[in-house]
Amino acid sequence: MGMARLKELEEEMHKCFRCNLCKMIPLPVVRNPEFMDGCPATLEYGFHSYSGSGKQIMALSLVQGRISVDRKLAEVTYACTTCGLCDVSCKFIMDAERHLVNMALREHVVDEGHGLPIHEETIRTWRTHGHPQGAKRDRCDHWASGLGLKQLPGEKAQVLIFAGCRSWDDPGSALVAKKLARLLVHAGLDVGILADAEPSCGLFAYWTGYRDVFTTIASSSATLLDSLGVRTIVTASGSCLGCFRSKYPEYARGLSTEVVHASEMLWRLVEQKRLRLPARIRRHVTYHDPCYLGRQSEPPPDWQGESRLTHGCMTYHVPPKPIRRGCDGVYDAPRNLLRSINGLDLVEMYRIREYSFCCGGGGGVPAAFPDLATSAGLNRIHEAHAVGAEVLVTACHECRIQLARTPTPGPGDGLPIVDLVDLVYEAANIPE
Repeated sequence: MGMARLKELEEEMHKCFRCNLCKMIPLPVVRNPEFMDGCPATLEYGFHSYSGSGKQIMALSLVQGRISVDRKLAEVTYACTTCGLCDVSCKFIMDAERHLVNMALREHVVDEGHGLPIHEETIRTWRTHGHPQGAKRDRCDHWASGLGLKQLPGEKAQVLIFAGCRSWDDPGSALVAKKLARLLVHAGLDVGILADAEPSCGLFAYWTGYRDVFTTIASSSATLLDSLGVRTIVTASGSCLGCFRSKYPEYARGLSTEVVHASEMLWRLVEQKRLRLPARIRRHVTYHDPCYLGRQSEPPPDWQGESRLTHGCMTYHVPPKPIRRGCDGVYDAPRNLLRSINGLDLVEMYRIREYSFCCGGGGGVPAAFPDLATSAGLNRIHEAHAVGAEVLVTACHECRIQLARTPTPGPGDGLPIVDLVDLVYEAANIPE
């Protein structure tokens, strides 16, 4: 399947002329020359093969039979956080699907038996138990205990909180889910959870190229979530939101139920004056755009047409095909919430929105390439320090975990990493 998918994308590979834009923020939007790098892998390793362009060249060589998959090619392929920056940077000058090629390359590597052992271990657990936590799923601190939330599917509710896999094994993620639940209940919403029946969104299987596993998870999870009869699904983590909105329609089917991120729902409630934020919080904060809440949450375009060749090397689409430039991700709701908190001073980093720099937490990188994950996190924390932030805010379990565990160079260099929900909860000042 992986090779067939690569062959379908061969024309995309031919579009690459090694301009190197995939490695950086497009020059017209650079705000500080110190922070113009865009690809964590090429910044860390320095070789072109690690870039989006390098992967296009490797994929084309495989399609044309000039090389075959081996362990080194697999390592270079997986030394990538799958953040998609190369894709949106390339689209600054052309219509090319760099990210689709990158993921098809991973899927072919898996088909050829060269998936990384550390990823295969998690996938084996998934195949056996249907969940990355395996048979001993014990949600961290039982985050919903004592909240009186409805438990679906036995009960009915209008809003479902999707807490995410990390709420099973990370206390911080469990606490975010608990605070989100209290905020929604405080605003008068009819809230329910799936508790132990909550499935995984499957993003890790997507990240690591196990197409069959991810397709199965996406199909079964979409069927389950749509069967619940809820009006809205609210994800606590940005990574889950991106998976549901962007990857499910591409690999299986999109949800028919509305799916929103916590920031979107909370801002909706603030605008409706159903949630008030009276407490004053005096802090200088900056906001990190998660890749899968931002540029990677754009749904695939609903397009049917054909690709045509002109001038012997250029392609165009009839009818014109919408281009996913990463601009339509969830960017405004988190910022609107932060600006609505009394006393809070939001200062932007230099790489934001669709050109945000990855934290290093995606693509299976933290487990397989911890040095790459650490260097990406350090780069982002350095940027937050550079704009004078006292607190680094994000809206994704994976980002918060990765940034929080990134070791800083020396004493006093640590920067508090908090989830957006934490700040909103503090500002709401809900009586215990």
